[in-house]
Amino acid sequence: MEDTKEQLVQIMELYNIGKKPLSKLLGWGETTVINQLKGALPSREFAEKINEIWENPYLFSEILEKNRDKITEVAYKKARRALDEKLLKDKASNIILYLVALVNGDTAPYQLVATLFYSQAASLILYGKPLIDEDIVYKPRNYMPYPEIYFALLRKGLHMVTASFSGLSPEDSNLVSQVHKLLNGYSPNAVKALLKDDRNALLLRHKGEREAQDAETAEGIQISLSEFQAYCVNENLDVKAADIKGFRKYFDEKLKKSKNRSKTKA
Repeated sequence: MEDTKEQLVQIMELYNIGKKPLSKLLGWGETTVINQLKGALPSREFAEKINEIWENPYLFSEILEKNRDKITEVAYKKARRALDEKLLKDKASNIILYLVALVNGDTAPYQLVATLFYSQAASLILYGKPLIDEDIVYKPRNYMPYPEIYFALLRKGLHMVTASFSGLSPEDSNLVSQVHKLLNGYSPNAVKALLKDDRNALLLRHKGEREAQDAETAEGIQISLSEFQAYCVNENLDVKAADIKGFRKYFDEKLKKSKNRSKTKA
C-alpha cells in the first residue's frame, strides 16, 4: 500500500480539490486532511478510505455525487471536470461502467469481463477495428482475459456511479449492449467454457503446444491485438457473421466446438 500522505497529495492534484473540500466531501472535520498532510498519524479507517479512493476513481465519483452539497459549487465543478477527464481516457473501464449501469449492478465480474472480451472480438470481426486498444493478457492457471480489470472487480466490487457521462459512442454502446444480450442467453457454465476454450486456443496459436503448457507456470502471456484479430477472423470463417445478429451463430459454433472437444477428451 502506498504512503497515505502521498496518496492524499495525488488525490488532490488528480481531482483538483483542496484540503478542506476533500475533508468535507469525505464527512470529516475541516482540518482532518490538513493535519494528515502535516504528519499526523492516520487512523486505520482514514488510511483505508484514502487508499480505496486512490485506487478507484469510480468510488471517488460516487462520493462526489452523493456529497456534492457539502462543498461549494465551484469546488464540485472543478473536481467533476478533472474526474471526467481521467475516466474518459480509460475506455475499458467506461465499458464496464456502462454495463454495470445497464444491468443495475446485478451481474458478476466474470460476466462483465466476458462481455468486454467478446465485444472486442465482435468489433474486430465486424468492423475490422478494436473496441479498446488493449492486448489480451492471461495469467497462469486463470482463464479470464484482462486480469487487472477482473481482479480489481473482485477486490472492489461494483460501484454504481450516478455521474452523467460516457466515453462510448452510440455505435460502441450498441455493440456492447448487443453482445451483453447475446451472452445473457447462455448459461454461466457455457460462457465460462467459451472463455476457457478461447484461452487455450489463443495460447496454442501464440506459443505452440509445449510452450503453452510451460506458460502455466510463467507470469503470464500477452496476446497482441493483431494476433487476437487474426484468431477471431479465423474463428468466423465458417460462420461468416456480417452483423451483430449473425454473431449469435458465431457463439453457437464456438460452443458446439467446445462441447465436441470436451467429449473427445472424455
